[in-house]
Amino acid sequence: MRMQDRVAVVTGAGRGNGRAIALRLAEEGAVVIVSDVDAASANTVAGHITDSGGRALSIACDVTSESDVDALFELADSQGGPQAVVAQAGVSFTGPLDTATLEQWNWLMGIDLTGTFLTVRAAVRSMMKRGGGSIVTMSGTYAYMAEPGTTAHCASKAAILAFTRAVAAEYGDRGIRCNAIVPGYVMTEMVQELFDSLEDGEAAHQEIASWHALGRIATPREVANMALFLCSDESSFSSGAPFLVDGGMTTGINSFQRPLARPL
Repeated sequence: MRMQDRVAVVTGAGRGNGRAIALRLAEEGAVVIVSDVDAASANTVAGHITDSGGRALSIACDVTSESDVDALFELADSQGGPQAVVAQAGVSFTGPLDTATLEQWNWLMGIDLTGTFLTVRAAVRSMMKRGGGSIVTMSGTYAYMAEPGTTAHCASKAAILAFTRAVAAEYGDRGIRCNAIVPGYVMTEMVQELFDSLEDGEAAHQEIASWHALGRIATPREVANMALFLCSDESSFSSGAPFLVDGGMTTGINSFQRPLARPL
């Protein structure tokens, strides 16, 4: 059991990658603090863990709210303090730069970037009291390569990578590691909603799958396996690094396919 009795905090854990990460850490013995802006979803995931014999607590948390994030880590501290934190909460927005509004930009940056800052800052403060721990952020292939209509998302994912490196450099001597997961397309509810919004979602699915060298889209479980590795002692000498779970998407093998005809 690679996470036996360790307290792990996962934000955005109500569905998608966050849900898969929470479940995977619990399978390996962690006490998982399941947080999500949707309290009902967080409760459902925590309930699934406890019904399966694991240990979990849930809490509603809007990662853009300093007070919510503080409350999340107060709960983690009450359980002995987090040894692992996965800052997974994020959103997606697509549209041309010339028609994007400041409100749309601020909404995405607030959740993706400010939410990561608040979560990681709270994690660092808690971990410094206990001799260290592992922090995992969630970047993405948009940090390396773009699609039309993804300017805000590209900016946020690249910023998260730079932020991750800076945290690793600043707090490594306090026993704190910080790494980033860089997924390609993953078959989450968010991606399924994209396909459902298109005139021919199955054709879009196949086209996007072809952008990956492995010819398919990842499962949330595959992202969760990387999170488990980074949270556990198996990655004890890894810090400040991007860990790609992108099926070879950024190798460039299939990076010049025609852009997906998405509604903008």
